[in-house]
Amino acid sequence: MKNHGGAGTHTLRTSFGIKLVLGLPYYQHNLAPFVTEPFHFSLKFTSQGEVSEKTAQQDNEAARHPIWRVFDWQRRLDEDKAVTKAQIGEQEGLSKARMTQMFSLLHLPKDAQNYLADLTAPALIKAFSVRQLMGVAKAPAIERAEAFQRMRADCERLERRS
Repeated sequence: MKNHGGAGTHTLRTSFGIKLVLGLPYYQHNLAPFVTEPFHFSLKFTSQGEVSEKTAQQDNEAARHPIWRVFDWQRRLDEDKAVTKAQIGEQEGLSKARMTQMFSLLHLPKDAQNYLADLTAPALIKAFSVRQLMGVAKAPAIERAEAFQRMRADCERLERRS
């Protein structure tokens, strides 16, 4: 956090992995903190007029379930045996406890993981929060599929009402 007599910025990540930068005005201005990033005014284009890969990737990540992050982390762990969960958590700005919570999603049945990975509706992504899914993942293995199907039916029912 940059701090200049009370003013500056602070970066934090939401539960969906969206990075927010908060502006912290000087105290004498009597203003509330405000979000300074991300702003989605326009896409970035390469010199050839194509959308830059990083921008397109960021747009895709905004409408993805957090399980995608876990898939990416697991791939990194599998590819590089020298990398640890703690190192990834440090790079991501997440605590060891949050990393454990996120990795618990890999205990869900494969069809549940695939369903979550295919979600694009923001309301459904939010409905299948990591916290709620942890309860399913902690259930005995033989009960996980049924517990997830109940959760899925409830969430989809609520989504149809909205």
